Amino acid sequence: MNNVLKLGSRQPLEEKHLPPVETSFKAETLVADLEREWLAEERTSELNRTKPRLWRATMRAIPCRDYVTVAFLRMLYAVAFHLFPLIIWFFLKSISSSSEINYKATLPFVIGMPFVAFTRTLCSIHGRFKAEMITTRLKVATTGLVYKKVSTVHVFLKE
Repeated sequence: MNNVLKLGSRQPLEEKHLPPVETSFKAETLVADLEREWLAEERTSELNRTKPRLWRATMRAIPCRDYVTVAFLRMLYAVAFHLFPLIIWFFLKSISSSSEINYKATLPFVIGMPFVAFTRTLCSIHGRFKAEMITTRLKVATTGLVYKKVSTVHVFLKE
């Protein structure tokens, strides 16, 4: 990334200077996936005699694995969030209950506090990142689908 910034300050950047984008993150792929799911939603709603819902199509356009990852990270964050005060309580209880500090008894608590704090931070950051990636992909797909539908309607109005 730093090389791209240095190069961009010396000359205009071209497509060959940028790293390749994964297929699952390309706008064309996201719009095609959402359009496929939307058409499936329209067919299903016709069979069930209900209104098609865009939210159902958007939920199916993103792999379930991404939703499960975010949910798992949120649950792990919640466990770490509630475990931290408990570890501190056990640590304080162990050092206050005896007149002499037993280092072997307090060592797991001393190691556990930064470990739980690190786990909580890591789950929070990674969970937010994954959630933002999902929302960005949905935003791109929805915007592209709406643009595609509007441009199709615009062509019909010209004729």
